[in-house]
Amino acid sequence: MKISLCLLTFLLVPAIAFPQTGTIEGIVYNNSTQEPLAGAEVQIVQIDQRQKTDENGKFAFSAVAEGTYTLITTPPDSELTQQTTVTVVAGETLKPEIYVSTAQYRLEEVEVTGERDPKTISKKSLQAEEITRLPGTGGDVLRALPAIPGIGVANDFSGALYIRGGSDEDNLYYFDRVPVGYPYHFGGIVSSLSSEIIDRIDVYAGGYGAEYGVDSQAVIDIYSQDDSRANLGGKFNLNLLYSEGLLQGKIGEKGFWYAAGRRSYIDLFVGSLSFDAGAITAFPRFWDYQMKAGYDLSEKHQLFFNLFASGDKFALKLDGEDVDQDFRGNVSFESGFEGSGLHLRSILTDRLTSYLSLTRSNFLFDVNFGPALALKVDAPNYTLRQDITYELNPRHRLESGLILGLEPGQVTGTFTRIPDEGEVDFDIRFEEKVALDEYVRGQRIEGYLQDRYALLPFLSVVFGLRFDYFNRIDQLSIQPRGSVLVELPNSSELQFAYGIYNQTPIPALLSPSIGNPALKSSRASHYILELKRPLSQDTEIKMAAYYKDLTGIVTTDEEAAYLNQGTGYAQGTEIFLRHRSGDQFFGWISYAYALSERRDRPSEPYRPYSFDQTHVATLAASYKLTPTLEFGAKWQYRTGNPYTPCEGATVQFDPRNGNPIFIPIYAETNSDRLPPYHRLDIRVSKIFQVGNWKLGTFLELLNTYNRNNLLDFNYSEDCQTRNDINQLPFVPYLGITAEF
Repeated sequence: MKISLCLLTFLLVPAIAFPQTGTIEGIVYNNSTQEPLAGAEVQIVQIDQRQKTDENGKFAFSAVAEGTYTLITTPPDSELTQQTTVTVVAGETLKPEIYVSTAQYRLEEVEVTGERDPKTISKKSLQAEEITRLPGTGGDVLRALPAIPGIGVANDFSGALYIRGGSDEDNLYYFDRVPVGYPYHFGGIVSSLSSEIIDRIDVYAGGYGAEYGVDSQAVIDIYSQDDSRANLGGKFNLNLLYSEGLLQGKIGEKGFWYAAGRRSYIDLFVGSLSFDAGAITAFPRFWDYQMKAGYDLSEKHQLFFNLFASGDKFALKLDGEDVDQDFRGNVSFESGFEGSGLHLRSILTDRLTSYLSLTRSNFLFDVNFGPALALKVDAPNYTLRQDITYELNPRHRLESGLILGLEPGQVTGTFTRIPDEGEVDFDIRFEEKVALDEYVRGQRIEGYLQDRYALLPFLSVVFGLRFDYFNRIDQLSIQPRGSVLVELPNSSELQFAYGIYNQTPIPALLSPSIGNPALKSSRASHYILELKRPLSQDTEIKMAAYYKDLTGIVTTDEEAAYLNQGTGYAQGTEIFLRHRSGDQFFGWISYAYALSERRDRPSEPYRPYSFDQTHVATLAASYKLTPTLEFGAKWQYRTGNPYTPCEGATVQFDPRNGNPIFIPIYAETNSDRLPPYHRLDIRVSKIFQVGNWKLGTFLELLNTYNRNNLLDFNYSEDCQTRNDINQLPFVPYLGITAEF
């Protein structure tokens, strides 16, 4: 703390003691005619100063404090906007040239004017520019998601999101309309998508419409930037885990491109590392890249292409005396993901729009665990998707979509069945090892019809039907979904949503070798009530209550390996109070209560779900002391995760070699909880302008008061003693950025 306070003082004093100003004198041009545009409004967001351009398209702001600002330019008689970032240097005059579109059909602006459409069930929409400022994330957008109510993670090392009582397997990730099956490196160290190119993330925690939802109960829809601020620009990051670079630019006046990539580098300095049970022969490393290019073919057609990939790898050798005989030898892990898409957005008529996408994604997994276990998975996915929207009038809109999917896959190796959630007595040493050499050819047909109608000025309804067919389970599922929104006299909005959401069993459960090909989809029924009310221009409160009824959950069975015999439910409430004052301050207080339980077989009682977290409270805030100096803090409290205690052990003879071994005796599944979790993170960031470069640095203090948050217990062989395994201790985390 003393170090951080000294650093904060060092950064603050020059900024406060010597305030300096500069001038902004720019010109706004019509992007189509290349002529100066008169009457356009230019706003400096951070200080809320506005000005209209003169007959020559010029505008000027004087005595602007040194720092980085966002300019919002709005053409006359238009709702379209253009966002521009500028950096003011003391004693200098900045002369930006801003090109804006004046046509209402400009495709990349469809999202901006969408507020007039009939409303649907609310979503949590997060702007990347804001959420990357949240302490404790290292500027990683996806790692910041657990700070909002209803979203949790198991521990400090996991990125798997548990949304409203569900597991990560219930979530569906999209990145620019391409399915993502690999959102985090090594399960959660860092996300596999660069935060520098992400524009926003829409989180649908449940009750969403028919346009989403194959095999999911929650959707994380990630959008990358759709424009470039300059003809050529770039940004480079360096932190304790990895190095990262971004280049972006324009393609003429109608297109854009970007390319980003990063790689961890600890393995470059640590080639191998010995420990009691063996040695790490290839230190863990990860990499990823993202590329995108878009071009306006005409005033009504925009084409863009995106490509991204990621990979993880490590290897070790186990040869210690305490290592089980099946696992001695070389152990290696390699996984990766590739995604690409070609997309065409079109306005066919004034009322009819189309969005056509052809995408490919591929998940790769290759693990070898000693002489006994090996598994290699190659699972590509090809999808053709067409979405059509027809506007009957400004208050009534029809939506439809058709998705055709092909999922060929190859699985080889020697492996066992997959354990159930909560099955602590699963011992891979004694499970039957099965040789796998399976080729599958999955085919999907998905479609939806949806009607959005603003019946009255204060009443909007949405009703949709979704149709899913998957050949591997030979099942057609029809899923009705709908919502009602009422705008109350006090400016509040009250929404109710209902929906059916089917999930196909994961491929391993359908395997003819280690699973049950006769399985069907599980089903979840969502009931959601939400209330949103603005308390002032800058403050709003949101409250939600939900209930999810789950049937047909796949669980293990002695007769048929797996059956659709499990049931469950999840229920909870959420409160979210948020305040934002321009770009200078944002903060929120949130609380979520949740109860999630499962029953594995009809004859058994309900038990806590492994991902149940009863109480979660978060306080987060960030304040810009100057335009270039920011301080933030985040504190979170979570109920401890359920776990199954070990009560003792029996001695039996190992069937493989006849040696005596201990077999643990466990209590009832998830009958106890770990102690509560809480942690404080602090962040200080500073930006410096050096010529045409903008240099930044941030310092994060993770787990500032060094709380010993328990991760798990390490039991002795006879379960008579146990040791604590803790999560992250106090960690200072430093990052440096350079942007031009």
